[in-house]
Amino acid sequence: SQFFICLANVSRLDHQYTTFGKLIKGDDVLGKIGDVEVTMSGSGERSKPTKRVTVESIKIVPADSVK
Repeated sequence: SQFFICLANVSRLDHQYTTFGKLIKGDDVLGKIGDVEVTMSGSGERSKPTKRVTVESIKIVPADSVK
């Protein structure tokens, strides 16, 4: 399985994928992920990181607790 971390609006994915999360804090970490150089993936899109990116921890919070 896979998931996308989108750094900008990607309207071409609308109606094809489901949004299931939102970044509440950690913009600096998101920026570091976005700075990783990418190359062509097996499907021909430029999206494969040239070095391993690991999400070490996440926190799931109820949507109604986010202001």
